[in-house]
Order: sequence, then structure tokens, then C-alpha cells
Amino acid sequence: MSNFRFGRNTPKEIDDSITNITPLNTKNSRNSIWRQFEKFCGERKYVFDGNTSTEKLAFILKDWGYNMKKVDGNDYKEAVIKTMWNVTAKQLQELVVEMHATQNAGTYKYNRKKRKTSSSILTLEEYNKILKIYNEDTPDGLQKMFFYVAGLELAWRGCEGVNVTIKHFKEESDNCGLPTGRIEYNCIFSKTAQGGSHKLTDSKWLATNTTDPRICPVRLYKKMLSKRGKHITTDRLFLTPNPAWREPSSVGWFKNSPVGRNEMGKWTRTAAEEIGIDIKKKKISNHSLRSTAVSQLAKAGVGEEQLIKITGHANTFSIKPYLQLDGDHHYQMIDKLRANSTAMEESNNKSTNCAPSALVQMSKNIVTTSPSTQTPVNYYNCTIINYNS
Repeated sequence: MSNFRFGRNTPKEIDDSITNITPLNTKNSRNSIWRQFEKFCGERKYVFDGNTSTEKLAFILKDWGYNMKKVDGNDYKEAVIKTMWNVTAKQLQELVVEMHATQNAGTYKYNRKKRKTSSSILTLEEYNKILKIYNEDTPDGLQKMFFYVAGLELAWRGCEGVNVTIKHFKEESDNCGLPTGRIEYNCIFSKTAQGGSHKLTDSKWLATNTTDPRICPVRLYKKMLSKRGKHITTDRLFLTPNPAWREPSSVGWFKNSPVGRNEMGKWTRTAAEEIGIDIKKKKISNHSLRSTAVSQLAKAGVGEEQLIKITGHANTFSIKPYLQLDGDHHYQMIDKLRANSTAMEESNNKSTNCAPSALVQMSKNIVTTSPSTQTPVNYYNCTIINYNS
């Protein structure tokens, strides 16, 4: 018999146990509330560090509880405010404890980044390898090929595919009523999939891929619709494959039930492991498609103002965690820096030999005298370079 009355579990064992029994919806809700609180603190210029007083923290929480709003500016119900406030207070308490336990307590944002790691991006080579795994002539292969293509081109969030319905897609027509070959996509549900009657983002489009028809999202989408049997009554796009789809008596490729959230949540991680990515060293999830889309578009020179139109973020600050630098991108930046430096040097050399412009000719009268030689020194050839940070 043990001499100890109480358990002897270590702090790590306790944390792991709590994490394992916490429902996924609870985790998602906590993250969503904390992201809203982060945005609120950013607007208010609140910063937390190891020296923040309890009075200051209490004031911040009071300000948050009184002024929290929905995305559309309306007020939350009182019960929702209480829940959100309690969740925020608990997470803030955990953060403060962590900062006090750290010798070099950083800022609030620094510690949050240490606590939460963004999904890693996929290189284009890795992405193409994943696409080659699947056969579109099977129910599972067809759905996953469309998921990876649409997920990248529409910059889907990690859980967005689970909630997508066929009502979110509409074939586009021109003024004459003829199809343009594009499919308009607009999600009308919120991040937490609680529904909503207004559009949260601008429309996006699936366009025909003439370069590689094998991964054309328009063609894959229409093929998916053609394989939905008459027995399908759910609007959800991604459905559970029918194991008996090959049999002549089969009702179709899919069952009348959506793919489960937990099942779909494993798709990208499982595919990445299958092509040889070490998922223990690299955090791969369905959200990696969104991170990959943002990083690759930024790499191609798309500006942040255009990027938020694709991601649906309200401001450019929100896309910062998605911008991840890989080796190729870094090389391109250095190569561009070297090219600009060479071009600047050539331009300076050329400017010293070319005829002055009319404006410079007018400025030739502005001279100064060198104290040593007492000869006029003309500055019209000087080049001023402004190095912006």
C-alpha cells in the first residue's frame, strides 16, 4: 500500500491529461475568443509584461467586458459576454503566471507567439506530391484532390472545408447569360460555423486551369456534383465515401452523411506524412494550405492589401503570422537586393556622365567655396539616397 494519500502526477502529466479530455469545440472556442481579445488589446495599445500591475489587468478586463462587440458592431447577449469574459480571464491568468515564471519576461505578444505555433507552409514541390497521391476516379481521391486545390486557391481556414456547402458555390454567367467558366464562392457562415445572414468576406472565384486540366478546380467541382446520387439530401459538399461504390446496385459514390470534422482534420497531416514530411518537426494541418497560399502569393509579389481580399481578414496586421520565409523566398529577396544595388550603382555612375537636366542647369548657380582651395564647388551632381526602414 502506498504511503501517500494523494496522487503524485507531475505538472506535465496533469496538463497533458487536461488537454486530452478537453473537447475540440472548447479548444476552438477558447482560441477564437482569445484572438478577439488580442485584436481588442491591439486597438487599445495594451501591452502586458512581467511588471503589469493587477490593477491594470483588472481595468483591461473591465474595459474588455464592457466594450466587446460582434464583427458587425452589434452587442453580444449578456450570457455570451459572461462566458467570453470568464474564458479570457482564465487565459490571461495563465499568461501572467507564465510570464512571472520566466526570468526574461517578454512582451504580451512575444509570449503568445511562444504559446501558439502557426501551421507550417508546404513548398510547391510538397504540395504537388500530395496531389499526385490521389486518383480522382475514386470517391476519396476526387474529394481530396478538390479539397487541396480549392483549399489553396481560396485560402481556406483549417475547418472551413468541413462547413462548406454546395450553396456557397455559384456558376458565374456574363451579361448574356452564358457561363464564364468561373465559379463564385462566398461563405456566409462565421469562423465558428454558427451561421449568419450576411457575407463576411468578398467573393472569391474558382477559375479554369488551362495549364494543367488535371487539377482544374472547376472541372473537379462539377465532377463531384455529378457523383452525388439522388438520395443525397444534405447540402454539405464533402461526404462520406460509399464503400460499395463499385457495385452496379450502388446508389452512388457517396453516403448521405458529411465527412466528420475530426476525420477531415487529419487529411493534410496524413498526406504530408505519406509523402515523407516529418510531422513531428513540422506542424502540418489543413490550415497549412492557407499559410501556403498567403506565403506563395507574397513570394510572387502580391501586396498585403490584395492578400487580405483573398484571406478575408479585416486588416493587414492579421496576415503577419501567415507570412513564412522559406529558403527559395529568401534567396529571391537577396537576389533582388543585389540586383537593386547593382542598378543603383550603375545609375549613379551614369548620372555623373550624362548632361544635366534643365532643372539641374538652373541650380548650377548655387555654389559654395571650399575653404582650402577657395574654388567654387558645385553640388548639382550629388545624389541623395533615402534608405527607408
